[in-house]
Amino acid sequence: MKQKMKNIKISSFIFILIAIFLIMNFVGYKLLYDNIRSNHEKDTKILFHTIKDETSNLLVKAIQQYKIQKQTLLQKHRIVEKYMNNHDLNVSLDEIHRKINEGHPGTPYDIYITDKNLTIRNTTYEKDMGFNLGFAKKTFEENKAQGIIGCSYPIREIGTGYFLSYTSNYLSKNGDDRAAILQVSYTYKSMAYELERIEKQIRENSVIQDVKAYSFGNNSFIYDMVIDDSPSYIHSSEELLSIQKKAKKLSQKLDNSDLNIENFSKDGKHYQRLYMSTHSPVAEDIKVVYTLLLNDDNYYSQLTWLNILLILSIILGIAGILFISKVRSKELRLMEQDKFVQSAMHEIKTPLSIITLNNELREIEFGKDIYSEEINAALKLLHHSYNSMGYIISKEALTYEKELTDLSKIVKERIEFFQTIAKANDKKIKANINSTCHIEISPIELTRLIDNNLSNALKYSKAGSTVEVTLHDTVLSFHSQGDPIRDKEKVFEKYFRENSTVGGYGLGLSIVKEIADKYGIEMKVASDIHNGTVFTYIFRPVSQERSR
Repeated sequence: MKQKMKNIKISSFIFILIAIFLIMNFVGYKLLYDNIRSNHEKDTKILFHTIKDETSNLLVKAIQQYKIQKQTLLQKHRIVEKYMNNHDLNVSLDEIHRKINEGHPGTPYDIYITDKNLTIRNTTYEKDMGFNLGFAKKTFEENKAQGIIGCSYPIREIGTGYFLSYTSNYLSKNGDDRAAILQVSYTYKSMAYELERIEKQIRENSVIQDVKAYSFGNNSFIYDMVIDDSPSYIHSSEELLSIQKKAKKLSQKLDNSDLNIENFSKDGKHYQRLYMSTHSPVAEDIKVVYTLLLNDDNYYSQLTWLNILLILSIILGIAGILFISKVRSKELRLMEQDKFVQSAMHEIKTPLSIITLNNELREIEFGKDIYSEEINAALKLLHHSYNSMGYIISKEALTYEKELTDLSKIVKERIEFFQTIAKANDKKIKANINSTCHIEISPIELTRLIDNNLSNALKYSKAGSTVEVTLHDTVLSFHSQGDPIRDKEKVFEKYFRENSTVGGYGLGLSIVKEIADKYGIEMKVASDIHNGTVFTYIFRPVSQERSR
């Protein structure tokens, strides 16, 4: 009974543990989710500001170089302009190109001449041949109106890996004051290493998809620094116009220096765009907008797996609760059955004592006869059932000490006890004992093991059959003839009865199994329609010296 109450407490304890697990799991999920999100936001912002600061420092150096080189570049432009005023637009530029690069290692200056449609037709930089400058027409017109030579801040040139500054103005030919655009560029080759270092840092980070810095000057021209581009790729005029519009729109949107974050999905992938605007620390008329595009798939993948783990843990928790509920329901049923057994014991004890006493008085007065033998057999069965129920109830409260026990002696005594019961049921018990084995076991528990096997064998064997009890060395077997056992695994379960038409509570073999498990007794069951049923028990022997 105490064991049942203990079991119920254990199931309740497990139920509470599962509930705590689910609560802790949800709390852990929330903390982990917040931690992943917080770390992602923090890491993203750190990455953005690291790249922004690196890029900003690079731009500062570029602008400082620009201020140093600007007047020289304008001077070179005037030299080329004077030369072109005296030559045809298609003249070879080699001579003037050599002249403006004299004393400058690496020929940093290049010349570009367009046609009337602003398409480059004559240049010392072959890659730009045929490129259209229409995207900058507004700037050219503003410079024309002001009568100045335009000079751009350093621009990160696509496909070169360098910063370049460009001068520009209209050339007059044959009375046409807009016959062509003359541009002279200066390449900041001294900054190539710094630019490559930043671009390498960006390329090595697989999360970064795109980095741009848009610079806005007072003359509204956009200086676009695109990082991590293909060396062979050159923007078309249409693309540059599109970039200008996009950058202007972005610049108007960003009135302060706050970091803006935009999340979006495209083609099944998750992205995050970060952007902010600042003013150049070395040029008051320059506003810089930084943008960073990141692939966010890894972040969302982490959240997905976290959600999957939460769902799985909830499913496991619910399954555990359902399982414990079933176990608890079974335990409650077993507890009710135990209560019934305990109640039955109290109800049986007094009538059993009265019947036993009266039968003994009857035998003293009238002697033994067939009726008294029948009564004795029935009383022995009742005493056996009573003792089995008493063992179940008291086994947790009492300690059954092991003793050096003569196995053959106990077996013979119990066979003798059950002979009357067998005779009353038209059955026989045959003993085959050729062993004087001693084992260490509680005599009371050994008696319960033997009695329950004998009772079970007599109960389920056919009328007129013989139950054979064999003891050879430490192997004890009970062989009976009856219906074969269908489920050999369940016969040892408490309250299990394979044949409900036969009386009993289904306690006997469960007691046998508990005792066998306690003492490490090996159990075997064989049952079929031809050879009957055999329950075999292999005991652990003690040494001969110990048995003496």
